Amino acid sequence: MKTKEGLWKLSPSKLYGYDECPRCFWIEQRIGAHPSPPFTLNNAMDSKLKTRYDGFRKKKEVPPEISSLKGIRLFPDLDILNQWRSKLTTLEYVNEKAGYVLSGKLDEVFVNSRGELLPADFKSSGDAPKEDKYKYYVSQLHAYALMISKRNHKVAGFGYLVHYFVENKQNPKLEMRFKTHIDKVELNLPAFEKKLKKIVEVLNDPLPKDYSESCRKCPWRSGFNDLLVIS
Repeated sequence: MKTKEGLWKLSPSKLYGYDECPRCFWIEQRIGAHPSPPFTLNNAMDSKLKTRYDGFRKKKEVPPEISSLKGIRLFPDLDILNQWRSKLTTLEYVNEKAGYVLSGKLDEVFVNSRGELLPADFKSSGDAPKEDKYKYYVSQLHAYALMISKRNHKVAGFGYLVHYFVENKQNPKLEMRFKTHIDKVELNLPAFEKKLKKIVEVLNDPLPKDYSESCRKCPWRSGFNDLLVIS
């Protein structure tokens, strides 16, 4: 959707839709997304994890599950971090020339030994992440890094996805234990900004005609093509 100024509103968490299928992304941005159930587990875990990380932050320590990331500490300013976590507009980046507004709330920020910031995002699931699952979130981490950089912070050339998943789903006890898997995601902000410009171009053009062969939504929408506004 667009702002009243005519800029496309882009959300970090929805950018993978463009990578998956530009056609469906166009439809969801210009007409509206199909309803989907809320990610209850992930939302509940995000809140718990933020509290957990903040407890370690106050002690100037890192949670043991990320201790393997050498030279990394937690972003120390909790007041600023809570603003980035709670308000869409705090990190908002407006690019009038390219025609978009990028805004979103992040989970966590790490700092390396050079003082550079590294965006981090929590992902929670009942299952261990598949080997290539991180690809769904590459654009999301790039968006966080870009927004942070536009606030005059130095950003490192990578960020992290921290996956939490149930260790043993067959355990009949109510108590659940979680394991952790960490993905390091390389960041290329100049290339990402070019990608955002391309996304805007696609959104300004008529509906893309070609389906993505791997898209799961296109077959569902195929019976409704005549109802779509395509210009």
